[in-house]
Amino acid sequence: MTSETNASTDYASTAIVHRPFGGIGSYRRVSDPAGRTVVHAFPMSELSRVAAAGLLCTPGAYIMTDGKVAYVGESRRPSRRLAEHAADPAKNFARDAYVVGGCDGAAFDKLLTVDLQFRLTQLAGQVGAVSVWKGANPPAPDTTDAEKATHNRIAADALRLLHDAGCRLFHAPSLDAAPPPGERPLSDAAADPTDPEPTDAGTAAVPAGCEEYELQYGGLWARGRWEGGQFVVSAGSEVRSMTNESVDEQTRLRRNDLFAAGVLSKIAGVGDRRRLTDPYPFATASIAAKVLAGAHSAGRWVPRGAGRPGLPA
Repeated sequence: MTSETNASTDYASTAIVHRPFGGIGSYRRVSDPAGRTVVHAFPMSELSRVAAAGLLCTPGAYIMTDGKVAYVGESRRPSRRLAEHAADPAKNFARDAYVVGGCDGAAFDKLLTVDLQFRLTQLAGQVGAVSVWKGANPPAPDTTDAEKATHNRIAADALRLLHDAGCRLFHAPSLDAAPPPGERPLSDAAADPTDPEPTDAGTAAVPAGCEEYELQYGGLWARGRWEGGQFVVSAGSEVRSMTNESVDEQTRLRRNDLFAAGVLSKIAGVGDRRRLTDPYPFATASIAAKVLAGAHSAGRWVPRGAGRPGLPA
């Protein structure tokens, strides 16, 4: 059993990697002593041995992948469901498997595994590192505020432990690696004044009587308004893929929720941003700015048309 520093987040944490069969590429059980989430990672060729050892006797969500295609599912008995997939010729792409479940004495319930399947499927599609194999789209479960808060924490732990287990399907390259030449990360201080002007492509109409605001941060441009006590960011607004190191944990969790919500699409020819396909509400304008920009200090929303010359009115 070895202790490894987590590389997928900026705050300090510890992942425990246990390899009961030995071997770097064999079965690994990855956990964090501070949480209840466990990730089981193994080649599909070892499924029989892993199942026979009783290592998958817990409900969970699972991922099968070859690094190019991925399938996300959930089951009360992942070992049996994975065996069914292994016998399906259509799933012969499955080379590696990752099962996300609870630790001993803290098994996941059905609602949580369904929610994890939904979140992981949506996020894998948004990141675009692989093609996502889907039959019927997994449903978004109906959760209470308390359940959602718990699931948010567990999902964040799952993403971190999956990363430590070697699963890179849910992390955009810009989040984990140095940006390509010519694409420098922004500090929290200011945006680059040479950024191209934004356009209104894909931006939805705003309800009559709502004063509209806009946000600019580097190449990012967004619109929003106050509506029903919330600050609603308009469809067509942009979201940065990269997260600045100074961003706090709560903002990171909110960004995870946004990327898992199925409301972001790729922008043709642009790799560092995504576009909102639906309006998205936030509690405050400040929270909206931080989440969209992935920055601790993302600037201010200003009344539409009061920004730089040349902005569409």
